[in-house]
Amino acid sequence: MSYLSTALKRRAERRQLNQSDLAKLSGISRSYMSRLFSGEFQELSDENFIGLLKVFATEPEAQAELVAARCMDARVGPGSELVEIMVKATSRPAANAARLPAGVDYPVVELSHETEKAFAWLRSQCPLNPDLEKHLVGYAKLTGMK
Repeated sequence: MSYLSTALKRRAERRQLNQSDLAKLSGISRSYMSRLFSGEFQELSDENFIGLLKVFATEPEAQAELVAARCMDARVGPGSELVEIMVKATSRPAANAARLPAGVDYPVVELSHETEKAFAWLRSQCPLNPDLEKHLVGYAKLTGMK
């Protein structure tokens, strides 16, 4: 699974767009969109990536997340662990703020590539396995989440 496929799935879900919708709106073929969603793509041309970004033209945060995800996928090789890729935010996104209790503000932390990948995979599995979500929440509470 790639960072880009995870971010694309998350953003499409928030906009209630399926793969066919994204393919039409971006000008990317349906079969290639399927490969993007599965993380099986080898190369994404700048032209196709710009087509994807245009789908989210009214959402700068979504565009930034997709750009960062593409960069994270490209971050490989010796020394890559020294490269930091982050999205600046002027405020907490409304969707996240609505899910958090009032007054809760978590610090921004940097995680390793493997940890980010693991969280992305776990996040993608929660809709498929409600018990997984319960276990994750339980573990978070066990380790100090209030």
